[in-house]
Parts: sequence; C-alpha cells; structure tokens
Amino acid sequence: MEPAVIIKENECVWEFDEEFPGLHYQLLIDSTKMESHGLSLGVVALKPGAELPLHHHSPQEIYIIKTGKGLLLSKTHAREVFPETSIYIPKNEKHGLRNIGKVTLSLYWIFPTDCWKDVKYLYNDAEP
Repeated sequence: MEPAVIIKENECVWEFDEEFPGLHYQLLIDSTKMESHGLSLGVVALKPGAELPLHHHSPQEIYIIKTGKGLLLSKTHAREVFPETSIYIPKNEKHGLRNIGKVTLSLYWIFPTDCWKDVKYLYNDAEP
C-alpha cells in the first residue's frame, strides 16, 4: 500500500505559456511529479483581464474556484464564478474562463488522468 502524499502549493513551481498572457499554472498532483493513479490536480491563475479561451478535451474536468471573480464561458453564454464555486465540465464540453475582477482569479482543476499533459486541448471548432 502506498503512503499518502502531501503537496504544498507554495513549494511548487509556477509555469507559464507564452500563448496565454496573464495565465500561469502549477502541477500539484501529476505523474510528472509523483506516482499518481488516475487523477491529476493543478492550479491555474489568471491576472485581471486574462482569459483561458474556449476549448474542449475528451476527459471530464472539475474546477474549484479559490480566489477572484470570473466568467465561465461556453459557446452560447457566460456564467459568473467566484470563491467556493465548484464546476463540473463534461467530456468534450466547450468552455473557457475570463477574469473579470480586480484580483487574480485562481482555481484548482482536477482530471481523471495520471498526467495533465495527457489532456489534449482543442481550440476553436477542432473535433475531439
């Protein structure tokens, strides 16, 4: 039996993607960092005005909003999200996120995958 693993966010490295200014993320539970079996967890932070554009992917996903205020985007509408909001995103559901507040919007994401990099993000109208 494997022991429980404790992850401290303040000890994890922030990563950036030049394609999305104002967005950075941390991999917390991920097979690139430790042995994980069927789950991965990360944190994404969006500076005020920053956006994760509309996209979809084959695994389902969960968001848990930590800080800030944002809009959960879909193909047809947008809904406001804020701390203590949990969001279930079915597989292949088009979604995005925009920070509409004055402070950083941060959230946890959870995937039923060992590794976040196993998730293929599809933008625009790309098919899964």
